[in-house]
Amino acid sequence: MHELSMGMSNDLEIAIEEGATIIRVGTAIFGERMYPDSYYWNENK
Repeated sequence: MHELSMGMSNDLEIAIEEGATIIRVGTAIFGERMYPDSYYWNENK
């Protein structure tokens, strides 16, 4: 496996320690979302 994607802004350091090569850092760059996650991903469908 050449790429290992795991981790997000809140667990950046842990993901790097565990060997992640791709990390999502959207919140760190753009800030919190205007709407809750349920607005984007409605799991009640």
